Amino acid sequence: MRSAFVWVFVGLVGCSRVGASQDPSEPPDDKQQFAQPPGAKVPPATPPSKLAATKVTIDLTSATLADDCGTPPAPAKAKSATQLKGDRDDSSRKSQAKRACEQSSMQLSVKAAPGGSPTTLSVKRVELFDDKGTMIGELTPRSPGVWAQDGTYKEWDQSIAAGTELSVSYALSQPPWGTVAQRWNRTYVLKVVITVGGNDQAVQHDVHIEAPTFLPPNVKT
Repeated sequence: MRSAFVWVFVGLVGCSRVGASQDPSEPPDDKQQFAQPPGAKVPPATPPSKLAATKVTIDLTSATLADDCGTPPAPAKAKSATQLKGDRDDSSRKSQAKRACEQSSMQLSVKAAPGGSPTTLSVKRVELFDDKGTMIGELTPRSPGVWAQDGTYKEWDQSIAAGTELSVSYALSQPPWGTVAQRWNRTYVLKVVITVGGNDQAVQHDVHIEAPTFLPPNVKT
């Protein structure tokens, strides 16, 4: 009786051990398979990717094709009454056909979509064509300015933030009018290539020039 009891007890212990162990025919437990051993270093998480540059839409809203007035002159010193009278007398003897300098320029509308990272703008090329599609020449842009709340253009670093809408202006060099046989009463096409965030955009605008009521001396009509 005692030996039979011993064999029954051994059998029960063996069955309990088999039940507690993993059956080799079953797939391994996921938790056991991917469990980190004590003291193991966890790899750092992948850093989030950088925001793409914001999408920018540009439109050439207007342009003036005239002269290149250069840097505005410094304010003149105050003159005495005698000097002012002499200036008026001298001015009255000069031709009234002389006109004030009108700066060549262009104005752009810049709209940046919400989201994305800030970007920058630069003018790559400005070309002028006549009404027959013949290229007259390239114009040089300078002095970028942005329209401010006080109603004037302020110096602009050409940076664009997401979700903003800007009105900007560039002064242009004078078109090579000497190569144009008839300058007045014609429609010209100003074509501009602008780079934003490394990508080029092409815009253009028609500019009609009418003959003034009076012309400066020695100007071809």
